Amino acid sequence: MQEKNFSENSKQEELNKFTKKDDSKPDYNSNDILQETKKNENESKMNNNITPSDMRTKINIINCKNILFEHIFVNMFSKQNILYALIDKNHTIYLQKQLRIISKETIDYIIGQLQGIFREIMKDKNGNYFCSDLFKECDQEQRIKILKELSPTLADDCLNNYSSHAIQTLIDRSSSEYEYRLILSSFNDYNKLLLVSLDPNGAYTVQKIIERIPDRYREEFNFIFSSFIGYTSRKKYGIVTVKKFISGTRSEPITEQIMRLLEENFMNLAVDQYSNYLIQFLLEEWKNTPEGNEIKKMVRDNFEEMSEKKCSSFICKLYITKIISPEEKKEIIIKMKNNINTLNINNYSINILQLLGIDINSNNISHLTPNYYNINNSAYINPNNNMNINAQNNHEYFYINNFNFTLRP
Repeated sequence: MQEKNFSENSKQEELNKFTKKDDSKPDYNSNDILQETKKNENESKMNNNITPSDMRTKINIINCKNILFEHIFVNMFSKQNILYALIDKNHTIYLQKQLRIISKETIDYIIGQLQGIFREIMKDKNGNYFCSDLFKECDQEQRIKILKELSPTLADDCLNNYSSHAIQTLIDRSSSEYEYRLILSSFNDYNKLLLVSLDPNGAYTVQKIIERIPDRYREEFNFIFSSFIGYTSRKKYGIVTVKKFISGTRSEPITEQIMRLLEENFMNLAVDQYSNYLIQFLLEEWKNTPEGNEIKKMVRDNFEEMSEKKCSSFICKLYITKIISPEEKKEIIIKMKNNINTLNINNYSINILQLLGIDINSNNISHLTPNYYNINNSAYINPNNNMNINAQNNHEYFYINNFNFTLRP
């Protein structure tokens, strides 16, 4: 009977630990908590069906201010209940705050409990915030343990809007060669890396890899990525990643590969709505290098054609305003004046001519191209020219900057 009473009293004492209100913070040993948790595994299994609403009620009953987070987490949540808690907004906010004050041993316990369900939690709109904060509090050993589970599917998971944020945090906190290898192992595949680089969520993950992982660990990654720079630079999200890659990579083979790409596809890249930004970026990034001088020569050789098209005219404008030297500018002006009769006059070419200081007015429009005529000091244009036309007073008018042109009847 005495043993029975002693057992009942012990249980009552354990219960009082969670229900009594005391202004002083009790001194708990985390190792004892973990041992106590293992003894109560059977009880946890019996409570696997607790709903988020039930858990919220229990948390409200307990005076959380006076009880360590270790006790609440370890004794209340089984593995299945953790999943419920971490996808509930109220629970997630509370748990995120407690992550800042818990011990290393408790974080180890949390990681152990989340094994196998990390991916599911990261893809949740609330759970991904908890994972991000958890990764911030982990040390190197704990991050490696997490990466070993996540690395096989890291490239696939970063395509998800929510999990990509948690993965970027994990990459940002990584600091050892082994962590870098685990991260890159998922991206060292041509098809996966191409898919991720073009995805709106994956592109940010690739940029984070380039930004945080030193170049010396990215040899295979760099080789694969550089092989499709020409393609990715023509895509909305790809061009941003390409610019980040070039600025964060110092490799002679990569530079040579980019130069070959420009030599073979310069005008195709220049007239594209996205890849024209690649040429602009290289003009500024490699401004005082031999490669930069080669790109400037490509611009000068194609300047007339580039000035006639919308996207490539942006390159001409940058070249004139920020890159060009006085000697090169004189060379361009002479070239444009000599070829003025073959120049296709439109909004873009007129802007470039004005930047060069070449005078354009309605009296000499007829000398610029066969499509234009000058009659009684009024500039007329051939109807075959593709311009935006508005009807007014039985005549057709359109405007190029400040010049008023009338379409010949």
